[in-house]
Amino acid sequence: MCAALPAISATAAGYDAYVAVDASGTFSRTKREAGLLRMQQAGVIVSDDGTLMVKALADNASPESGALYAALDMPFAVLVGQISTAYQGGVADRQERV
Repeated sequence: MCAALPAISATAAGYDAYVAVDASGTFSRTKREAGLLRMQQAGVIVSDDGTLMVKALADNASPESGALYAALDMPFAVLVGQISTAYQGGVADRQERV
């Protein structure tokens, strides 16, 4: 209920509403499933907190990506940082050859 009512109201008012399902919950599986279905039927975009944060970041190659993944306690944060560093070096190498 804590996420459903404001999200459905925001959607009805014309906003894009996103709900992180792992940021709210209930003790009843039936209520959870009914609430998710109700939100989806109302046009609420249902996702998880990690996915929504990464979507807000918009680019895994950005310098902020490593810190974001580390803050989310995602085990692949180090890998993302290494890939970003390697990609940035690779882009510079390709530009030098041109």
